[in-house]
Amino acid sequence: MTLKTWLLHGLLVVLVAMGAIACQTAPTANSAPADCRMVSHPLGETCVPLQPRRVVTLDHTTAGNLLSLGVTPAGVANNLLPQIAELIPDVPRVGQSDQINLEALAVLQPDLIIGNAWEMEGTYDKLSAIAPTVAFEMQTTAAWQRPFRFHGQVLGLEAEAEAVLGQYRQRVAALSNQRGEPPVQVSLVRVMAQSGQIGLYLKNCFGGSILADIGFERPPSQNEGTPDQPPFSKLISREAMAQANGDVILLSTFGATPEIAAAAEAELDRLKIDPLWRSLKAVQQNQVYSVGHYWGAGNSPLAAEWVLDDVEQYLLQATS
Repeated sequence: MTLKTWLLHGLLVVLVAMGAIACQTAPTANSAPADCRMVSHPLGETCVPLQPRRVVTLDHTTAGNLLSLGVTPAGVANNLLPQIAELIPDVPRVGQSDQINLEALAVLQPDLIIGNAWEMEGTYDKLSAIAPTVAFEMQTTAAWQRPFRFHGQVLGLEAEAEAVLGQYRQRVAALSNQRGEPPVQVSLVRVMAQSGQIGLYLKNCFGGSILADIGFERPPSQNEGTPDQPPFSKLISREAMAQANGDVILLSTFGATPEIAAAAEAELDRLKIDPLWRSLKAVQQNQVYSVGHYWGAGNSPLAAEWVLDDVEQYLLQATS
């Protein structure tokens, strides 16, 4: 072998070896599956698998909607409604909705990621590098049926979604027939973690929209808001406590973290001994009932069933 031939042979061996190493170590970008369909959403267009099997949800609304459709997520955000968290205790958590742990998410090897547009706008490209990612948006929680239909479309379960909403409408009609006249005036109050303030849910919140579907009335201070225009709640000071009055008060607390939840519970204990609170008609007549945070932001047919259960237990009882 001549020197020239030997050098050419050696160079060829080096180039082949470098190519093999590059193939092994170069990162691979997420590519669209072969069988997929394009879905338009607020952050762009995504080719979604025809039959996604490992769907990770980055917010409690999507998690509730998937469960309403009989689909168990492969991973979920930490800050779920407690009632939803209890249904899926073994599903891996991937961090708070606005602080998703991308490494923990990637380990789950999802074939589809769904989340709220405003929470994942800054990380959309990184999420899309892990798996096809779809965003939805909802201006107020009263508009909960629209994202549910959208999630049904994304999963190829449009007919199933319409069937679920049909069951909701049937139950609403049945409860409306039992409502009584005049309708009970229902106040929706949330005790906040911040000292000295309470929240009032307006008619364009999740539970407010369901009360309207059944035909219940709201106190004047809460009888405001449109489905597609925030806000769907407002804060009032202790001095404005009278705005929380109604024939019935449905009272809730919530905290996205255990610390916030504990602070809200402490505020609830203080509220119950406040003379201004005790002066309210509903309090004096023992028409105050503790309910879940799903009244304000349940955002799924599953949570709607919980609201309707409360209606049947507390509000129809109040009219009988």
